[in-house]
Amino acid sequence: MDTPILAARLRDCAAAIRRAATRGGFAMRRTVSCEDWAAVRALRFAALASHGDVARSAVPVHGDRHDTDAATSTFLLTRNGRPVGSTRATVSRAGRPARLPAMDAFERDLAFALAGANVVEASLTVVDPAAPDPASAVFHLFKAHVLACAACDADWLVAAVRETQMGFYRRAFGMEILGGAESVPGLAVRRVLMGLRYREQAALLRRNPLLATTAADERRFAARGHVVFSDGRAASPADATPAAAPCD
Repeated sequence: MDTPILAARLRDCAAAIRRAATRGGFAMRRTVSCEDWAAVRALRFAALASHGDVARSAVPVHGDRHDTDAATSTFLLTRNGRPVGSTRATVSRAGRPARLPAMDAFERDLAFALAGANVVEASLTVVDPAAPDPASAVFHLFKAHVLACAACDADWLVAAVRETQMGFYRRAFGMEILGGAESVPGLAVRRVLMGLRYREQAALLRRNPLLATTAADERRFAARGHVVFSDGRAASPADATPAAAPCD
């Protein structure tokens, strides 16, 4: 995508959600407690069911085998203490490749990116269907992936999204199509693989105030998996320790 056009689109997106962002109350943390995992799985189910991705169930939770991958971290976004969204970051490093969730459907499409590269995948990004400003929530969630990319000096940032989301991810983050619509195990709606060359686009992404990061942000993220937004709110408690696996 032409850089001036992308820069203009990012400025437009930032302006469109600035009022929601300044109302504040957002905080995000890596999911470590049983309570956090319960909130994440319930949010996933509600969001996926609202799009026809999963069938209605007497057990309204959603998880998959990638939740326990060593290279994967799941994040819970709250607003004024209430869970409103979740996303998952998986990091594959050059020389120490990890299996990305998207490889279940896009292994051949991802082969070029994984060859000698650091890759971050954003997966299972969901927002509470009742959230009044879902676009703002997605931008807040995406900051986890910007920080994950900074932490590993990523070459690529990729995501498998519904076809109806393609326009948003292109306009909001400058992502391009890397692979056509494919069925993903466990989900009813097909996904399209999108991505961007992170090193080339990092400066443009950070022009959005919700995605701007500092050295302190990166240290906090690396140490505890906490994400601070423009109103200065972070997760608590500050001394949370990672759980070995999602709670049952």
